[in-house]
Amino acid sequence: MFRPTALLVQTHNVTGLKYFCKTIHLDRVHWYKGSGTVWKRHIKKHGNDVSTGIMGIYYDRNRCVEAALEFSRKHNIVASKEWANLVEENAETGAQGGDKHPMFGRSHPQKGTTTSKLKGRYVGALNPMYGKPSPMRGKHNVGASLAHKGRARPEGGGKKPHAVIGTKDGITVEFNSVSDAARFINCSRSSVHKCCTGKQKTGGGYAWKYKGQQ
Repeated sequence: MFRPTALLVQTHNVTGLKYFCKTIHLDRVHWYKGSGTVWKRHIKKHGNDVSTGIMGIYYDRNRCVEAALEFSRKHNIVASKEWANLVEENAETGAQGGDKHPMFGRSHPQKGTTTSKLKGRYVGALNPMYGKPSPMRGKHNVGASLAHKGRARPEGGGKKPHAVIGTKDGITVEFNSVSDAARFINCSRSSVHKCCTGKQKTGGGYAWKYKGQQ
């Protein structure tokens, strides 16, 4: 069963390094800092001054996976020095180990350069964790989202919500409804609605429009 998932763009406010990730913990989305190895090491070294941008919240698995892969490839997050990602974000369980890992048998795009994200670390078969399963594999994640725990998203009845799209500083976010957008951008629903209807220019710092609106 697919759980509602938020796609996030983390930006380190001191160094400018970015990290693209996902989380299913929608009640803690503004406090989630990501779990990538390079990204966590970067935060440990340069501090925890990080801004979180929400690219979108998805309730459909296929739409979420498609959006995550499209963003990963559009911004070339694996090879680009601006991003801390080592593999493309697939919005699901993360990269698998062993020969199922998308980078298995391939050199890191920046290996051998002075700016490599893996400088000073062993890669491939020289890595002490090569071929070994994650120590967390198979363990149950007890941190279920309180916002959605125990109830399913309604499929019918009532007024059908309008999907909305917001833009800010070149980043586009998408939500299934005005309420979702207002909740996770920390602004009022009326601000988003007025922006969509042309009564004001921005809501919560974003320029909004209904999906499909010209």
